[in-house]
Amino acid sequence: MRMKFKSLALCMLVAAATLAIAPARAAAPQSNKDIVVAFFRMMFQDRNIDEAVRLYVGPRYTQHNPYMQDGVEPMVDFFPAYFEQHPQSIVEIKRVIAEGDLVMIHNLWRDSPEDRGQAVVDIFRVENGKIVEHWDVSQEIPENPANKNGMF
Repeated sequence: MRMKFKSLALCMLVAAATLAIAPARAAAPQSNKDIVVAFFRMMFQDRNIDEAVRLYVGPRYTQHNPYMQDGVEPMVDFFPAYFEQHPQSIVEIKRVIAEGDLVMIHNLWRDSPEDRGQAVVDIFRVENGKIVEHWDVSQEIPENPANKNGMF
């Protein structure tokens, strides 16, 4: 019995020592949903545009918004001026849906707290951990909707 205890204690000691000196495992890769939500928050809520683009957007960025050109430069050029003109703008994430390489963010975009705003759906495609494509659709929130269901 005493020998079994010594063997068990030795095994536990070796296991503890091994765990203590084992290299830390790399953090698990972020999911596409995590990448897009982190980008969206940093870009539109924190307004840290340069860092959001640097961390989360791929070098070849395809834009499907008909008012924006392809590439990251149009975003980096447009949004600082927009946020300067609309310092009280608010972007609220209402829901996020992810399937495969596509992530959709349904959000409420307002130029100011008094603005009824727009219901916006942004769709992002992620490739190798970077956002590489974007689509969006938006709809003004009416003053007198035909139903009481709300847009969100």
